Amino acid sequence: MNSGLREIDLYAPLEKFLTHHGYIVHAEVILSDISATKEGILLVVEVKLHFNLDVILQALERQRAADAVYIAVPIRNFRRYPRRWKTIRALCARLGIGVLFVRFVEGRDPEVEVALHRKDVSRGNSKEKLLFMKEIEGRGTNQNIGGSSRVPLFTAYRREALRIAQCLAENGPLSPQKLRALGCIPSTGSILLKNYYGWFERVSRGLYQLNEKGKKALEAYQTASSR
Repeated sequence: MNSGLREIDLYAPLEKFLTHHGYIVHAEVILSDISATKEGILLVVEVKLHFNLDVILQALERQRAADAVYIAVPIRNFRRYPRRWKTIRALCARLGIGVLFVRFVEGRDPEVEVALHRKDVSRGNSKEKLLFMKEIEGRGTNQNIGGSSRVPLFTAYRREALRIAQCLAENGPLSPQKLRALGCIPSTGSILLKNYYGWFERVSRGLYQLNEKGKKALEAYQTASSR
């Protein structure tokens, strides 16, 4: 059903959806796919191409920290539900896990649908939640520009990708280890490997450089931030 799709293809529509609902979006926080914060609420989304036991277990693990946990899966074209949806829905409802569908229809932008709502359950200041919040806060403040349609949203994930891009622009090809030594975050290797924005390219095994698209993106943000 989802031939040709990658998990990374779900990030942009999910980021847009969560930002629209007032969340500040972060990726790759303590191995979670997407973390979003709003007024002290921590929401975590685990992204997969289809439902399986692994994603259910991951979502249950995230409940130790998050106030709300969702699983996001893609749906092609106009198919309403995935296979065995009634059973999956009943299981997720019983476990307190929400479900998001990211619908991909040819010729249209992907859309996110809330297939199963998850009511926030405050985790207070649990040890696990504090670890998430500490890493998020360590990445700096969000710099989204409200109402802007000309400047891309500046999420924590994009900020870290730009930090990596800056290091590569200044130093040439580097390994994730050397980038971390220059102050990039622990998940630098994952950001380079997934290459969400298409800014990086692998020169050789374990060695990455900034491509032309990345150079233009870095220049655009430096210009915007200087205004």
